[in-house]
Amino acid sequence: MRQKYFTLYCIVVLCSVKAGAQNVSSPYSILGIGDIETYDYGRYSASGGAAVARREAGFYNFANPASLTVMPYKAINLDLAFRGRVSKFKLTGTDTFTLPSKDVVVKRATIAFKVTPKVGFAFGIKPFSSVNYQYTGTSAIADGNAAFLKYTDGSGGINQTYFSIAKQIKKRLSVGATASWLFGALQNSTNYYNPTLGLDVLRTENNFYNAAGVQGGIQYHSLYGKKWQHTLGATATAYTKLKGQNTTEYVESSALLKTLDPVNIQFKMPVTVSAGYSVANKNGISFHLQGTYNKWATQKLNYTNSFTKDAYSFNAGMEYSKRITGPEVSLEKYYLAWGVKMEQSYLAINNRQLNDFAATLGAGKNISRLLSVNADIEVGQKGKASLNQIQENYFQFNVGITLKDIWYGTRKFGRFN
Repeated sequence: MRQKYFTLYCIVVLCSVKAGAQNVSSPYSILGIGDIETYDYGRYSASGGAAVARREAGFYNFANPASLTVMPYKAINLDLAFRGRVSKFKLTGTDTFTLPSKDVVVKRATIAFKVTPKVGFAFGIKPFSSVNYQYTGTSAIADGNAAFLKYTDGSGGINQTYFSIAKQIKKRLSVGATASWLFGALQNSTNYYNPTLGLDVLRTENNFYNAAGVQGGIQYHSLYGKKWQHTLGATATAYTKLKGQNTTEYVESSALLKTLDPVNIQFKMPVTVSAGYSVANKNGISFHLQGTYNKWATQKLNYTNSFTKDAYSFNAGMEYSKRITGPEVSLEKYYLAWGVKMEQSYLAINNRQLNDFAATLGAGKNISRLLSVNADIEVGQKGKASLNQIQENYFQFNVGITLKDIWYGTRKFGRFN
């Protein structure tokens, strides 16, 4: 069974690296390092993404590594998350939306396990940012007597591999840390074309990046068995600068014209702090809140009057969990959840940032002792046409699968006790 877990995980990781940098067409992903994935696509996306203070034994919580201590001793979970999205865009100066664009991608693959009664580990891979845009326009030649077609296409993204560890240091207090490695490439291709002039030149630019990151997390919860269960959570995350190289080449009719010398590049990353609060009663009703602040260094972007800027987000949700309670055990049968979220982009154009508002609704069920599934939908709007921004109206669905089992360790970590 463990060998099957590992084989399945390797397959999903390969798919994740390939698909993780893909995304539904996003006009603003031409800026910076693209659309940054700001929350996890798992159980907690159904309740608005408010996850920093969440602790559910059967589900991995990427938002706060300290939550790993809630896993049962000797348990091992393989957690997979998928996302589909349908978007329509309203361009500035128009009254109609574009035809819908669609995608379905793997969003996370994680293995988590509890090696001692107080220590848990996890490792996995997920997309950190994604780029996918297409633009078509015309430009005039210097003499003003002719024009040429200019088609721009962007793709790629940054992937994130991570390793987490958590420890219960007191009965109701847990701490954790996640170490990450970011890597990937962003590609921009521009085709200059005019058949009358015999112009057909393709300019391809690649930016290769890598960086390291670390996140610290803490969770504190009240005593179990009370009418109300309170949990507080907080995290802080920092990264080194994304560093790498830029390469550019020009091709005409499949023949290489010129390759420019590689140029060293870098992109400053934010410092992020999050805080959350969750409260649940014995009847299975729970409420969840989270706030996040991203401190960005101001950086000029490759577009007129655009730069990076501090950003924030708020998440709120409610959940009902149906549990089966026995003399010494309490098992979740299913849950229903809903929530709202507001997120501000790190991109500022003409001193205005993009705002993303969305509502979520979802559910999950323990199919068997070894399998849990969860699904949710999200309806939202990003950007606003009245503010002279490209407006995106989207519908999104997320699906998660968790395979659970008991792992075999060493004499020290529990195989023989």
